[in-house]
Amino acid sequence: MTEHAGLIQVTTFRPAPGRRDEVLALCAQTQERAAAADGCFGAQTCTVDEDPDAVVAISRWRDRHSLEAFQAAEGGSPPIPVRDVLIDAPVTRQYAPVG
Repeated sequence: MTEHAGLIQVTTFRPAPGRRDEVLALCAQTQERAAAADGCFGAQTCTVDEDPDAVVAISRWRDRHSLEAFQAAEGGSPPIPVRDVLIDAPVTRQYAPVG
């Protein structure tokens, strides 16, 4: 099986004050489930050097169908309760590799 992703998803979260560790933990839990999902080539939770308050979730998928199947199984995306632990709605971008 090839591991060339057909879709890369990057979601940026802005934790509410004092909730960063909780957002990191929630992302790590989702990352584990994503990594085990059919069509996922890997998932990571990252911090951003230039924006230390941000938490970023990155996942690599075989195709859009694989990502959408995972999101449906999770009950939608992102699974983090926005009003509870974030100051803003998450920003999600999807990238299609060109080579």
